[in-house]
Amino acid sequence: MGDQCWKNFYIFSKYRDVAEKSIKEYLEYFATNKATSAGTLAVERQRQWYLSDNETRKRYMTWQQEIDEAVYNERERANAAEKRADEAEARADEEKSRADKAESRADEAKSRADKYEKILKEHGLL
Repeated sequence: MGDQCWKNFYIFSKYRDVAEKSIKEYLEYFATNKATSAGTLAVERQRQWYLSDNETRKRYMTWQQEIDEAVYNERERANAAEKRADEAEARADEEKSRADKAESRADEAKSRADKYEKILKEHGLL
């Protein structure tokens, strides 16, 4: 799939074609919902317990919602942090612009002072 992960796809209805017994038992269980071995019986007992425990069932049913909310909240925090960083960068740019303008005004004032000094020297007033 291009993401360097291994993914296994199982076609449960093809359990009859599987040679390895332990894998075949689980595939059959998932295809038919009938537990026929000790391993699949343990899975079925666990499944039944989860189905019968209302609190666990409720937590399971709201789990994806909790995950979605956590992802949403994290994205909101990241967006807010990015916005604050952008605002700080904009303020820094404005400050630099003001500093550049002040420096430009200072250079203009120095240029005028140099010009007046030159004129005063030419007229022997300095």
